[in-house]
Formats: sequence, C-alpha cells, structure tokens
Amino acid sequence: MQAHAVRPPSDPALAAIWDRLQQQYALHQRSAPFWSAYQDMQQDLLLDHPRDLVRLCNAMAGMAERLGAVEHAQLLRHRHAGCTSR
Repeated sequence: MQAHAVRPPSDPALAAIWDRLQQQYALHQRSAPFWSAYQDMQQDLLLDHPRDLVRLCNAMAGMAERLGAVEHAQLLRHRHAGCTSR
C-alpha cells in the first residue's frame, strides 16, 4: 500500500469525504467495493449540496486521482453534466 501525504480539503463537506475515501482505498484499493463506496459517498454529498454538482464531482475525482485509484481523473466541464449514477 502506498502512503500519500496529501493535505485534506479545506471545504468541510469535502474533508469528511476525503477521510472516508482514504479509508475505503486502504481497504479495497481500486476494486469494485471502493467504487461502490465512492458512488455512495458522491450521492450523499450531492443530496446535501445539489447546487454544487460539478465542483463536488470534480473534487471527488481529483481525490481518487491523488489516492492512486485512477491515473488521470476525468473532470466534468458542462454545467448540466451529471455525476456517476448507480
């Protein structure tokens, strides 16, 4: 397992997600359970912050990249784009 010394996000909503993502990545690495947890966290975050969809999805994608779950995060560009749905 790789150690990642990355500063947590300053946004309180994202700081909690960062902690949870790190825990899930430590347990599951890039496997399906990690991505299921990622999608669950994403949906919870967006229910609480529906007007901040693109920024929050992009922030989570960046977190996944910093953890090493993906090589290059795919970011949303369009205002009305949706996040990953289950």
